[in-house]
Amino acid sequence: MHNVILALGSNVADSQHQLEKALRLCEPFVSIRQTTPVVVTAAIGITAPPFANQMARGITPLPLQELNEKLKDLEQQLGRKHGGNIIAIDIDIMQYDEQRLHPDDWDRQYIKTLITHL
Repeated sequence: MHNVILALGSNVADSQHQLEKALRLCEPFVSIRQTTPVVVTAAIGITAPPFANQMARGITPLPLQELNEKLKDLEQQLGRKHGGNIIAIDIDIMQYDEQRLHPDDWDRQYIKTLITHL
């Protein structure tokens, strides 16, 4: 089993519901052990409505590449379209075992705040 930390974000009208739904739909391939509170932040790098952000810690039997593919499929299932400023759901693997991914994101204040809750 592999330890993972996921970052989730959404800026649709019902973003809190989107985050909850995404976490439920992750369960077949990631056993979620802990979640953070949701924090709302301004969009970074795009002109868009604010984002609801959350992080989750869990375990998975999947190799990194397969987990990433399943999460990207889940994003599409939940309505993610690339190229717009409305993001139905964004799910990033922030850490896989000891490997930290998305190094620039670790410097973002909301990630620094959320990670203290895991």
